[in-house]
This record gives sequence, C-alpha cells and structure tokens, in this order.
Amino acid sequence: MDTLFQELENTLGRACEDAQYWDAALNIVVEILGGRGALIPATDPFFRGTWMAGTKKMKEALPSYISEGWASNDPREAVISLMMERGYACDHDVFADHAARDMIPIYRDYLYPLNFGVHYSIRILTPNGYWAMTVHFDNDHPPISAEDVVLIERIQAMFSRATAQADETAHKRIAAFAQFFKGTESEVFVLDVDGKQCFSINSSGKIRTRARLGDVIPNEMSAALGAEIRELCSSDPSLSMSRAYQFNIAAKSRSVLIIQIPPNLRHFFMHSKVCAIRTECSDTTALKQSCLRENYGLSAAEVATVDLLVGGKTPNMIAELLSVKATTVRQRLKQIFEKMQVNSQVELIALHNRL
Repeated sequence: MDTLFQELENTLGRACEDAQYWDAALNIVVEILGGRGALIPATDPFFRGTWMAGTKKMKEALPSYISEGWASNDPREAVISLMMERGYACDHDVFADHAARDMIPIYRDYLYPLNFGVHYSIRILTPNGYWAMTVHFDNDHPPISAEDVVLIERIQAMFSRATAQADETAHKRIAAFAQFFKGTESEVFVLDVDGKQCFSINSSGKIRTRARLGDVIPNEMSAALGAEIRELCSSDPSLSMSRAYQFNIAAKSRSVLIIQIPPNLRHFFMHSKVCAIRTECSDTTALKQSCLRENYGLSAAEVATVDLLVGGKTPNMIAELLSVKATTVRQRLKQIFEKMQVNSQVELIALHNRL
C-alpha cells in the first residue's frame, strides 16, 4: 500500500505540471480503494471546456450517461450533498435498502449492466472550492469502513496539496506568458468565466489581482459581451476560439484580443479560462486595422495575427500567444497572403506599412 501511495504522490507531482496526469492519478486511487473506476466531474458549467479527469472505464460510460438522460435524473445527488457535509459518503448512506435500490432505474438499467453499483463520493479541496471525486465499485461493495476512511483522508490531503501546487504553477506560467508583451503597450488580463474577477499583468510583469472586466472593456460594452466571453470559456480548448474588439476612450483607441488560455498554461481546477490582451492603439493603428477588415476582408483572428507579425513576433510565438498550433498560424498567414495579394511575410509587412 505504501508503494501505491508513493506512486500516487509522484503522479500528482506530474499532474501539477501536465494536466493529463490527473487521469493517471485517479487510476492509482482506484487501485488503492479496490474500485472499478473514478471520475472528478466538472459539474459546474464554469469549468466546462477543460479536462474531464477520469479512468478509462468511467470515460467510456459517460456518453450514455449524458445522451440517455441519466445526468438530469440522477438520485445520487443526495450522496453528493452528504459528502459536502462530512467529507465522504456512499450510496449505502442514502439507499440503505439494497432491494429497493435495485429497482431504481439508474441502478437497474445503467449502472448494474456496467458492473458499477456502489460509489464513494470524496470531497476534494481545490483552489476554487470543494469538488467531488467519485470512485465506483461493483453492485455488492460494502459501505465505507473505518479502514476506508483512513485511506480516503490520506488521499484527500494529497489531492489538496497537489491542486494548490497546480494553481501556483499555472499562475507562474501565465506570468511568464505575459512576458511576451514586455516593453510593449499591452497589458494581459486573466479572466474568470463571468468576467467579474481577474488579475492583470502589465508590461513590466507586475501582477494586479483586483482587476475587473470593466478595466479591460468599457462597462457599457462588457455587459453585452459577457455571453461571448462565456462562450469562449465553455468551449473546447482545442478549438482555439478568440474574439477581437476595438473601441475609443478619451480620444484613445484600444484594441482587445480575448483568447482561451492555452491548455498548457492552466489546469483542471482553474477557474480562469481566458486572457484579454489590451493594447493602446494610435489612430494610425486603428485605421490600419479597419482597412485590413474592410478592404481586404480579414477576420478578427487574421487582423490579430498581422498585428503580432508586424510587431516582430514569429509564427511560433504567435501560435503560443493565440493558443493555436504553429501549422494553424502558417495556414492563416497563407490565407492572409491570398487576401492581400502578397507572397511573403516581408511583402505583407511592407504593404502594412504603406496602409
């Protein structure tokens, strides 16, 4: 058992650096507790569009859980509520009568055919409140024992330390990401899903934690744009969605590019999902951006790519900044070349300078 816990400790350490290892950590938890599968479900819609940590069997069972409607009619919510109160709970705490439980549709028609019956719900402390780790067992698994409690509490402590470390690592990486803009007039804002809380990193690398969406976009615009920002937060990270905006404040033009935080910079439990890169634009820059959109038909993402390229960023740097693959940037540049009727980056920059 000590060997398994050491393996779990090592794997959680890797998960702090690379989110894919949360799955491996749950596999070890299953082995420690003698279960059949485990999941840390992102039930809060604020956390959609990120990794769903789980073992292979649980991930294979998820599609039917959602498509067949079990997710919206799951009586085990009572187990989750009890778990929040005392730190752990299982089906036996809520459905003590085994025969009666056998007749509940979700057990009879969904869980039992998969050889999932009893599940433990374990409260995990993360930087964004308590989350539930669900460990599934076969139909006849007994209630949580005193020996189980010892193991559960040890697992809880390890996950709490790991999620805190992952949060710290993510913030350091985002601060390093912001250094791409050091020496420019840009400021990077890291937003939570509703845009009400965020922190900012200026061009000197200084972090200001009490920023608001209103600091990025005028209040009269931010309310209308809230739905678009939530769409970015809740979308699949692999889609690399972005939004670009331009507006004037006190006779100054501002350009704001909102992108998903690259997956390698954040982690499973991180509430913040998007970066807003705000740049003070000269009147000339604003006119050029307008010209690119209106005269050449460039999209917001293509205009942002041109601005970064003209500003001295390489395609690889642009890819990292916009959370896309380098091949995507090169394909986008090819489309820009066609629209602007140029043959190279040099010609593109020269044409941009003449606008």
